[in-house]
Amino acid sequence: MIRTVVCEKEGCSGNTFFIETDNNNLKLTCKNCGSQYEVDISYYDFIMLSNCSKCNNDTFKIFRDLDKEGVYVKCAECGSTPEKVYIDSDGIQVSYDIKLLSDIKEVMYLIEQRVCNLEMRLQDLERGQSTIEESLAYVNKYLIDKV
Repeated sequence: MIRTVVCEKEGCSGNTFFIETDNNNLKLTCKNCGSQYEVDISYYDFIMLSNCSKCNNDTFKIFRDLDKEGVYVKCAECGSTPEKVYIDSDGIQVSYDIKLLSDIKEVMYLIEQRVCNLEMRLQDLERGQSTIEESLAYVNKYLIDKV
């Protein structure tokens, strides 16, 4: 279930916030009264900037997914998401395209390793089959010689 975050201060029912990413937390500041809240966003691999990616607005509506414990942020003016800066595996800020390319390279490397492991196992099986065939040939020759 997704719920809109509303300011908890008594007498304030604001649902638009200024946002700021600090370490692994999203700092929310109520536009109406200035109350501040923090939301853990350590599960995301990006940092949200404090302005809209389309209209450059700085106020947002915040939504919490109670089932998945996720946070969704939408611009209060146009409904777009805030600008995002992605962090690669080395902790360097990169664009989404570069992060996606890096993730694809990592997956390709893992696939290559698995294929290599399968090739080695296949070679072992082939060697085992050759040994079995040679053994059967000796047994067959032994049986023919004894009869």
